[in-house]
Amino acid sequence: MRPRTAAAFVATLLVMALAAPAGAAAPEQVDIMNQGGVGVYAEDAVSVVRQPNSLQVKASVPTPQPGTYVYAPGTVAGSPEVFTLWAFVFNYPDLCDGPCDGNDLGLGAEALGGAYNVGGHVAGAGGQLTITGHINVGDPAGAPPPIFVGAPLESPSTAEIHVALAPHGALDPSTLPGELSMPVGNPGCGCWWVGVLIP
Repeated sequence: MRPRTAAAFVATLLVMALAAPAGAAAPEQVDIMNQGGVGVYAEDAVSVVRQPNSLQVKASVPTPQPGTYVYAPGTVAGSPEVFTLWAFVFNYPDLCDGPCDGNDLGLGAEALGGAYNVGGHVAGAGGQLTITGHINVGDPAGAPPPIFVGAPLESPSTAEIHVALAPHGALDPSTLPGELSMPVGNPGCGCWWVGVLIP
């Protein structure tokens, strides 16, 4: 390649790099674990994109088959079933008292953790269950106390994110649309599928 041509080629690459969309971030992916945390339910099933002012959260797993898994207390198998996706976001995980957990949720916790309803979905048997949503800086925690409490999102770039898929069991049409944003179960129920992204 001639020197002048090589220089023009390098200049073109530089212009293309500078013209790329600002803030375009690659997604971080992590496996989602089986209920109870032992073994992988779906590889690279959780995807999070960190932006300066938001988090984009997605989970995509084979739809859990009715009657084959642990249900949250007070729910039963059926078809179709309801699932919700939650993000437990710890703004400053270095300040967690040990591993980040429920003790690090809330405005009084140094890690400033918050729980957010990412979305919900009604799913029939088979196929792929995909739920997506986003959380903006300043968004308040998205579930009523006393089950989930929390602080607003402050630091997408440093946050540790625990993504939980929660089973609500058989659809009761009378509970819609509220059920798609309501919490069910708790970390000790053994009924959540969870993936953890550490910055």
